[in-house]
Parts: sequence; C-alpha cells; structure tokens
Amino acid sequence: MSAKSSKILSFDRKGIPLVIIGLPQAGKTSLVRRMKTGEFLDTKPTLGMQFENVEIGDARFDLFDLGGHVTYRQTIWETYTRLAYGIIFIVDSTDPEQFDLVKEEFWRSISLKDKADEFTILFLCNKTDLEESVDLETIINHLELFKLAEKENASFQFFKTSMKTGENVDDALQWLVNNAAKVVAKRRIDPHMFMLADTEGFPILEIDKMGLEEDPSLLAGFLSAIESFSQRIFGKTGILQYLQSGDYKYVIRSDNKYIYSLIIQDSDSQEEARRLIDLISEQVEDIEHFGMLEGIVAQILNIDPSKYVMRKGFS
Repeated sequence: MSAKSSKILSFDRKGIPLVIIGLPQAGKTSLVRRMKTGEFLDTKPTLGMQFENVEIGDARFDLFDLGGHVTYRQTIWETYTRLAYGIIFIVDSTDPEQFDLVKEEFWRSISLKDKADEFTILFLCNKTDLEESVDLETIINHLELFKLAEKENASFQFFKTSMKTGENVDDALQWLVNNAAKVVAKRRIDPHMFMLADTEGFPILEIDKMGLEEDPSLLAGFLSAIESFSQRIFGKTGILQYLQSGDYKYVIRSDNKYIYSLIIQDSDSQEEARRLIDLISEQVEDIEHFGMLEGIVAQILNIDPSKYVMRKGFS
C-alpha cells in the first residue's frame, strides 16, 4: 500500500464529515485552528481544500475547509457539500457589501443536500468583536435564513462569533456536537453487499450479507453492462447510478479501472453510501497488492467481517 493510502487510513476516516464554507477572509481556517488548538492564530487564505481531523469531547469530525474564491465555489464546493453530514457556513459580519453574494452562495449550497438525508447547518456571524460588525438579526433577515425552518431534514442554529476573542465559539461547537450525533444516528446504513469489479465485468471482491448463491461474475457482468450503457448514452464514465428493486437500493459508481456497487436498504442513506464508495475508490486507486483489500473495505464500511461471506475473483 502506498504512502498516500497509509496516510489516509491513519485518520481512520470515521469522523463526522463537515464542510466549512464561506467567502474569502470570513474566518473559516481560523475556526479550524481554534477547534484544533483552542487559540486564535493568523492564517493564510485556503487554496483548494484543507483536511483536518478534530476531536471535541467524544465526537470526532472530518473537517473539509474549502477555499472561498469563485473558482472553488464553482467546483469543489458541490462535491464535498453533497457528501458532508453538515455545513458550517461563516460570514464576515463587517462586510455588508458582500451579503447579496453570501445569500446566493449559501442557498446554492443548501440546495445541494438530498431531501431524503438529515444534515445540520451551523451559521456563524463572525468578527463581532469589531465595531463595524452588523448584528445577527439583520444578517438573518437579509439572507432570509428564517426559511431554513421549511427544511424538514435540517437542524440549524446561528451564532455571533469572534474567532479572535473566542466569543460564543465554544457554545457553537457544543451545539454542533449535540446535533451532529443525531444526524449520524439517522444516516447510519447497513450494507447488504459490496461488489468491486473491473470495467470488463471481472469480479475482484464481493462482500455479501444477503446470502446470494449466484456466481459473482453474473453480478459483475450486470454492473459492467450498466457502465457500458451509461458510457454510450452519456459519453463518459464515473456517473453515479441509483437503482431500486423492492426493499433495496443499488448504488453504483465507476472510474477508468473499476466499478463499485453497494446494496443497501431502501430506507438507508444514498448520500452515505456514495460517501463510502468514494472513500473505497480512494483506497483502491493506491493499492499495489489486493491482499489487504477486503480488510480496507470492511473498515470503511464499518462491518463485522464474520457476518459476511467474502469472495475474491482473483488468484
């Protein structure tokens, strides 16, 4: 396994995934530094994405601090926001000229969340230690944040904060810990089967709890046929597929080398299934020897291997 893969696994990748977003200079990275050290530190603007794993009490978070420049808002924001369990959105309360743009970007981000998945929103009105800071009520009204009450699958809260003085930061994080735990409980999934195959339909690994007795090559061939059909219709690979049959969902994704499929209950979270497949694909990309594959997949899926049948399609 490569150095990159080992580094990823060292994080255990079991934290609650959160995105921290907002326009440039709002205080996103300053929040991460406070969460890590409890102190205010001068920071530089985030270029692209920074990842940090943070523990607060008994909760562990995977923080994706996303750059706020327009290039990043139009690219990586969508990917990471879709996969996250929650959004920490930070606004610079001393810059009212940006409030219209903040409103646009905030609601665009909220629209990315699947209506079927629970998620949490922590909205921080930052830099309240400065005289020119606009009060929280005015910002709530300007951004129409009261409309969040219409989101039945979202829990949310607003705080006035100062990353510099620490005003309300601890209270905001405690709210986050309490509510994120509820989201995790609602989004937990029970994988019934995972299949990894190459794009030609050759099965590499099957982890099965359903008790299927068919040859794994039949399912792998079925996945390959779906991928081939998708490529002919849409002209590209890597499109996420959702199929439903009875009480089960089939979540399918491909890249240039492999096809990944996860079967879950109809009531389970599609977004969580997608997140797990994305994590597995990161590992498979770096694996040099497949001997460790089933252990890595079992770790990411958070399953007890003794309750599953594992079949390998390679020698």
